[in-house]
Amino acid sequence: MEESRYLSFSGLRVHFSVVRPDTPVHSHMLLLCSPLISTFHWRKLLPELSSLGCLAVLMDLPGFGRSDCGAPQNTDVRANLIWGVLDDVDRSLGTPMSLWHLAAHGSACATILRMAVQYPDSVKSQIHIAPTFSVSLPSHRQGGPERWYDANIANGQRFRRMVEHYSGYPMDDYIVDRMRAPLVRPGAKEAFARMLRQSAAPPRTGMGFCPTMALVGGRDPLMDEARLKQLETLLPDAEVHRLASAGHFPMETHSKALRDYLRGWIRYND
Repeated sequence: MEESRYLSFSGLRVHFSVVRPDTPVHSHMLLLCSPLISTFHWRKLLPELSSLGCLAVLMDLPGFGRSDCGAPQNTDVRANLIWGVLDDVDRSLGTPMSLWHLAAHGSACATILRMAVQYPDSVKSQIHIAPTFSVSLPSHRQGGPERWYDANIANGQRFRRMVEHYSGYPMDDYIVDRMRAPLVRPGAKEAFARMLRQSAAPPRTGMGFCPTMALVGGRDPLMDEARLKQLETLLPDAEVHRLASAGHFPMETHSKALRDYLRGWIRYND
């Protein structure tokens, strides 16, 4: 059963959901959303995780999804907020000091890198899904992040084209609508532009010392040569798998393959 919850940090609400397995809990996993998805988009993975006895925390990246847009944040602040949520989950379940599999999508992968640096003894492994550790800023000629937002997110038809370009496949209306709705609420434009500026430079720290896996879509237009090289630099010892026909949203288009990789990874590392 999925339980949707909020926690407030200095007045900033952070949204997450807790999904408990039907069997005894054997492992704990964070599924962290990028700004382009919400907790809804992990739904196809949950039956597999439940069958493995994995307690899953699905979390919107602070500032996005159903979390408050809030004050300016950086990766360090977001990482601390997320650890605060995981500590609260541990307390509520009576499982203090749990070890967590940290999984993230897209630009949120930089946040779990930082989480592993902050509290390495609480991390069992990292899983990076379609990782984009830095984001190319729109040029001044294009009007900067705010102008890019107006052109590609505020405009519903262009947003759909962008999502399907990243995905490599047509997407159902209800999936695209769930992606776009949190990005057009009051304050979202400013939060998105701020995130783009903060993500222009790659993280300064790499994977740390824990088992790490990266799943890369062979048809993901965001995974260009520069980002593949960045992946090698930041995750030099990672187990990297290429989903040849997948784009940037494998949780929607290639959920079976994603479930297979997660099943093998959890069984091996637990």
